[in-house]
Amino acid sequence: MKKIYTRLMFLLTFLAIQTGTLYAQFSISGEFKLRPEYRDGYSALRDSSKTPYLAIPGRARLLFDYTSDKISTRFSFYDAWVFGQNNYSSDTISKNTVNVYEAWFKYNFTKGFGLKIGRIELTYDDYRFFGPSNWSMWGATHDVLIAQWESAKCNYKGDLGIGINNTAPASAYLSSYPLKNYKYLGYLWEQKKFFKEKLTLSWMLIMDAYQKASTVSSAKVTTIDTLLIRDANDSVIGNTIIRNSTTTSKTTEYPNMIFAKFTGGADAWLKLGKLNIFLSGYYQCGHYKDGRKIGAGFYAGTISYQIVKPLKLLVGYDHLDGNNFSDTTGQKTKLTGFNTLYGTAHGLYGYMDLWSAYVRDNINAGFNDLFGRATVSLNDKMSIEATYRWFSLPHGFLKVNNPAKGKLPYQSVNTSLGSEIDLMYSFKPMTNLEFSTAYCIMLPSATMETLQGIKAGSSMYAQYAYIMVTYKPNFFSSEKK
Repeated sequence: MKKIYTRLMFLLTFLAIQTGTLYAQFSISGEFKLRPEYRDGYSALRDSSKTPYLAIPGRARLLFDYTSDKISTRFSFYDAWVFGQNNYSSDTISKNTVNVYEAWFKYNFTKGFGLKIGRIELTYDDYRFFGPSNWSMWGATHDVLIAQWESAKCNYKGDLGIGINNTAPASAYLSSYPLKNYKYLGYLWEQKKFFKEKLTLSWMLIMDAYQKASTVSSAKVTTIDTLLIRDANDSVIGNTIIRNSTTTSKTTEYPNMIFAKFTGGADAWLKLGKLNIFLSGYYQCGHYKDGRKIGAGFYAGTISYQIVKPLKLLVGYDHLDGNNFSDTTGQKTKLTGFNTLYGTAHGLYGYMDLWSAYVRDNINAGFNDLFGRATVSLNDKMSIEATYRWFSLPHGFLKVNNPAKGKLPYQSVNTSLGSEIDLMYSFKPMTNLEFSTAYCIMLPSATMETLQGIKAGSSMYAQYAYIMVTYKPNFFSSEKK
């Protein structure tokens, strides 16, 4: 392994020297992130049986970028860890997370058109449907091929992406894909700016297809054994029959049963001096992984205004359609919960990440988020942010798992889920160095406790605090000729 790293560094250093005489640019950069956290209900509420704890996640990235008129490429290596996950004195690392985060290549056929292929971090608009998941130390990348076009003169650009997933090595014929990823992905994204970039419009259509999940069936097998009966002299005097019953299981895969859903909509940003308006609307249809139909919508909007130079106020509202579990007949054939796909939920739905997984499945009960935020910029390096959020359900019903015989498979609840308060302070002494700290409180309702499988009244509130440092050094950068 050391030889491989040595040779890689030698090759990259050689390329760096060579770029001094080429019409290209080569750079080596990095990222170090560390975040000590106090978790007392972070990502999931706790009851009296659980104890708050401290955790220190971190990551390190090393990025190599090369750009010329025709070619651009990136290789990014990273190590994500949690303090204490490995023995401190051992030559064996049981949880080695060193991996390739990004590895892609792009060829520009013309100034405005190129093809990009490899492991790529997909980021579009407000990261709601495709995002880097940068809060997670592991991040998120996709193995895709993207056709990209752009016209700087017209303030217009677009992407067409395709992804095909299979296990390795791929068989000669259609094979099962047992991972939880999509099997096929396709999307089209376009953006256009108007009126000297005061108005920005973008729209996106996404298709992601999943293979039907495997099923396990059990069968009872009975075998008959014949035993000889012998007397004291070991002579055969008869026989008897013994029945043996065993249960066997069989797993059935469905490589040719693919269910796809389609998500389409648009975003708009309007900048009018100190006033900023954002509107978004999407609809989702197609089929869920188990074959049920999908019909769900989403809309969101924010308005922000710069009251004075240091103070900005923002109000917003997000709505995700949900399933009305009281409609037991309709639930058998159609789902009405909206799925935010592969976006970055942190920040969009609160810093405590209580809803990050919830909004990524069509079987949810829906979600409303009404929020307000005040941001005070003390100077160019320091800022304070305070956000209040009130969460609620579109319908006053929750699903009951494994209901008792004769009981309804749903229960009536209050639509309020509770409130979250996020306080954050950021300090950026250098362009590539940032410190931030936050304290967050969640005041859950009885409905939220029920939603998370906790007895109502057993969780008074949840809290979360962290201190994070992010440093992004630039180790080397050649001048572009």
